[in-house]
Amino acid sequence: MTEKPQNNWFAMEATKDVAASADVYIYDEIGGYEVNAQSFMDELDALGEIETINLRINSPGGSIVEGNVIYNTLKRHGAKVITHIDGIAASMASVIAMAGDEIHMASNAFLMIHNPWTVSIGDSDKLRKDADLMDKMKLNIINAYSRSGYSTEELEQLMDAETWLTADEALKAEFIDEIEGGLEAAASIGDMNAALEKIDKTLPIDKIVASIAAKHKSEVEEISASFEAEAKELNAEIASNVDQLAKNAVQIAEFEAKETALTEQIDTIVAKHEVELTEARSAGADLIAAKAAEIMMQNTVTPVSSDNENVVNMFANTDEYWNEYNRQEPGKKNAWHLANKSRLPQ
Repeated sequence: MTEKPQNNWFAMEATKDVAASADVYIYDEIGGYEVNAQSFMDELDALGEIETINLRINSPGGSIVEGNVIYNTLKRHGAKVITHIDGIAASMASVIAMAGDEIHMASNAFLMIHNPWTVSIGDSDKLRKDADLMDKMKLNIINAYSRSGYSTEELEQLMDAETWLTADEALKAEFIDEIEGGLEAAASIGDMNAALEKIDKTLPIDKIVASIAAKHKSEVEEISASFEAEAKELNAEIASNVDQLAKNAVQIAEFEAKETALTEQIDTIVAKHEVELTEARSAGADLIAAKAAEIMMQNTVTPVSSDNENVVNMFANTDEYWNEYNRQEPGKKNAWHLANKSRLPQ
C-alpha cells in the first residue's frame, strides 16, 4: 500500500494480485486533518469497478456527520464489503464497521459503543435543538447496530453505559461474524492505555448470551403464535364445512324420503287406474255382448202376425205397451219391440 499521508486519516488502493478487489484503511480520527468524507468518496470512485472491499479499521471514532456519509457510501456500494477490526473500532468507527456484509475482528481488538456527543454553544433553545439532534443521531446509530443480538432497548442501555466489547463478547453478541488473529494496534490511535482502562465496562458474557437467547425465544413465540392463529382459523373453517356437510346430509335424507313417498303415491294411482280400467273394459265387454245379442235377436225373431186382432189389440194404450217394454231384460227389449210393435194402439 502507498504510504498514508500524514494529513489524512484514511487510505485505499486496489489489492495486489487480486482482481476487482481493494483495501480501504481507516486508521485515525474520522474527519481529522480537515479532510472530510467527500475525499473518501472521491478516492473510492476512482478505484473503478470493484467486487470486494476489504475495510480495515483502527480508529477511536470522530465526526458523526462524516462517519454517516462513509457508512451510507459503503452500504450502497455494489461491492461486497468485508470489515476487519484490526485494533479499535470505537464510537463512530464502530458504526462504519457495521457497513460490512461480513465483519471480522482481531482477537485482541476492541469494539466500543456509546451515545453521540457534541460541543454546543448558544442559548437554551439552541442547546435543546442540539439535544434533539443527538437523539435522532442515536436512533440512526442504533439502526446500524441492529445486526447484533440486542433489542433496541438493550442497545440504548449499552450506549448509555459506554460499553466496550472484546472480540469474544462481540462475537457472542452478533456484532461480528468471525474472530481472526490479533494485530498490533497502530500508534496513531492515541492513548491505548486509557482505552484499556475502560475494559471493565464490558457486559458479562452471561448477559450477552441471555440477551441472544431471549431474542430467539421471542422469534419462536412469534412463530408459534402465528401458527396457532392459522390453525385456529383452519379448524374453524373445517368445523364450518362439517356443519354444512351435516346439513346437506339432512337435506338429502329429506329428498330421498319425499322421493319414496312420491313413488308410492304414483304406484297407488297406477294400481287404482288399472283396476278402474279393468272394470271399464269388463263393463264395456258386457255392454257390447248385450248389444250384439239384441241385434242377433232382432234378426232371428219372427214378428207376430197382424192377422190376430186379439193379439194386436192386447194393449189398451201406449203407456201400457211401453211399461211392458221397460219390464223386458236389457238385451231383449229391442227384440220384444220388433215382435210386438204391431200391438201398439193405433
